[in-house]
Amino acid sequence: MKALIKKAIGDGEMELIESQLPVVREEWVLIKVKACGICGTDLHIKKGEYPINPPVILGHEFSGEIVQVGNHVSTLNSGDRVVALTAIDTCGSCEYCRKGLMMLCKERRSIGSGINGAFADYLSVPASSVYSIPDNLSYEEAALTEPLACVVRCMSERTNIEAGDSVLISGPGTIGLLALQVARANGADVTVLGTAKDKDRLALSLKLGAEKTWITDHIPDDISISEKEFDVTVECAGVESSLTNCISLAKKSGKLIQVGLFGKNVSIDADLILMKELEMINGFGTTAASWHKSLTLLRTNKINVKDLISNQVALSNWVEGFDLAEKNIGFKTLLIPDNYK
Repeated sequence: MKALIKKAIGDGEMELIESQLPVVREEWVLIKVKACGICGTDLHIKKGEYPINPPVILGHEFSGEIVQVGNHVSTLNSGDRVVALTAIDTCGSCEYCRKGLMMLCKERRSIGSGINGAFADYLSVPASSVYSIPDNLSYEEAALTEPLACVVRCMSERTNIEAGDSVLISGPGTIGLLALQVARANGADVTVLGTAKDKDRLALSLKLGAEKTWITDHIPDDISISEKEFDVTVECAGVESSLTNCISLAKKSGKLIQVGLFGKNVSIDADLILMKELEMINGFGTTAASWHKSLTLLRTNKINVKDLISNQVALSNWVEGFDLAEKNIGFKTLLIPDNYK
């Protein structure tokens, strides 16, 4: 099978290779990959800015069809359409694993970074990590379940957005556009902040339910102070200037939620956070509850992921796909295995 690997730690070091099919363990399943999104984390991995266990097949935002089940699997069948959570290899006994917080396990290995992932024709995962795709979703749409689950973890598990809250989403990429919809599903009034280069993304934000959009260098002067302060600010860009804006635009005693991954150290105004008594919230990865909540939102059409998919590129053309993602061309870029059918 074809597989896109990270050969070694450092910038670049990626190659499309021919690899053997994964071995299916007794309690695992073999999945034929149908689609896998290029995530900001994948871009950080490409640049050597995220911890990995090379050589490893990249990719974790995926959907696919089960083609083989292990001997001890009785709840799943070949032909099932599925997605899967990412923290699949953990110790199972530490305090975090016992609480269902496998992504915090010291021994954790996640697909696409610590263990082979889904930028490939096939991958194998534990049956316990698998979730059925709702009938109303295509494989392409279902590939966005994982990033949605990350947003849900930060915004609906670690804290909650209340009806009537004023919410600022900073960064209208895939994560920001999902965060916008999660906030709207909770009844919040949402403003999306982007740069001058985000014209198309800000236009889509309005279509997806944002009340207003702002450009960073052109925040309106003719509005009241209260309209420039938000109950909740959500950092989704993974850029220092975006975090700075979230701190300055949050109300006193408000919430600042970090969803974006920076991939490097950034400076923050800790004194301003203190003097405004901001509650800082974040989340790393997902839990089983994140996936259940996300799939319910998708099943009930509370979240529109179809309009977020702008680029579908063959796995064999992965360089083009990563170039589109790195240059922020369009919205979400999916890599599609050449043997999709």
